[in-house]
Amino acid sequence: MSHRELIKSSNELIKGLFRDYYKGAQLEVPEDYMMREFAFQTFDSDSYIRHRSFSSTALLREYILEIVPKHMYFSSALYRDPAAENMDEKGWAGSDLIFDIDADDVPGCDPLTIKVCFDDRCDEADIVGSECMELAKKHEELLIDVLINDFGFNYDEIEVNFSGNRGFHTRVHPRDKSWLMLDSTARREIVDYLKGLGLDVRYLLLSSKRFKVVPPSPNEGGWRRRIAKLISRTNEVDEEHIKNLIKSLAISIDEKVTIDTSRLVRIRGSLNGKTGLKVVRVDPKALDDFKVTDRLSPFTKYSAMIIPTADLNGIEILGYKISLSRNMNYKVPASIAVFLALKGLAYITKLI
Repeated sequence: MSHRELIKSSNELIKGLFRDYYKGAQLEVPEDYMMREFAFQTFDSDSYIRHRSFSSTALLREYILEIVPKHMYFSSALYRDPAAENMDEKGWAGSDLIFDIDADDVPGCDPLTIKVCFDDRCDEADIVGSECMELAKKHEELLIDVLINDFGFNYDEIEVNFSGNRGFHTRVHPRDKSWLMLDSTARREIVDYLKGLGLDVRYLLLSSKRFKVVPPSPNEGGWRRRIAKLISRTNEVDEEHIKNLIKSLAISIDEKVTIDTSRLVRIRGSLNGKTGLKVVRVDPKALDDFKVTDRLSPFTKYSAMIIPTADLNGIEILGYKISLSRNMNYKVPASIAVFLALKGLAYITKLI
């Protein structure tokens, strides 16, 4: 079979697995879902199906089983008419605060890049390892700390989800609805605060009447509180050291996601079409316990025959250490097979 035929056959097998999963999947959408736009990408097209709305979750599930999406989303924005195709006619009524932390964008992360060649072209596939995910968790912990202690949100207003691929999506739906009405400029200010952009070190090193430096205290708010936690370990308060601490406390969020008032958010319980893993809620108080393993795949009861499209030697995927040679036949857990196939690193030839 040609590459094109193998890809098509492999995708059909994965689509069948997705369909079976969605027949009984527990999908969670916001209570105000009737004011949200829904969007989908299918296995058959790179384009998105947009401007969909649903009057019941039963109709949403019926539609999902009809099209079997590869990815599915709801809007961070609330609209008076979410099905209107013209954005100006939707009637924007506010947007949740959204934060996206991708492990491969976090400083110190070095994803494994695998070159895959077939026919007359080559592609690259990135594998984000456990070390990178640990770094992403640290940044998520910093984000939660700021949302709780600096912005004053409660834990029940904050929803943290593993994206199903390489990081965490944080959605804040506050009880104080004035937050929802922030425009892109105001959300840009939030981004700058989280990243420490434009932060004047002089305001972090307050001086007394005798011009002595007053070190930040953990009992204060904002950046002085955050920096005080680190200073107490080193007792260093000079300006250069403070600048380095600011860099270490800058939170690696995707700026575009937070600034955008019409961002799409993955539906919890749905499958990420880049890995076949579930989008799952993560307890913000127990981030350290979260691990990316095959328990996040709904396909662990199956095995599959695959043909790798590249040499995969000593690679860790979903808690498994694998060594596979290009163009050879292997039997592997279906969770691994789906992950590799969606990354373009293998064809699935048979489900067992």
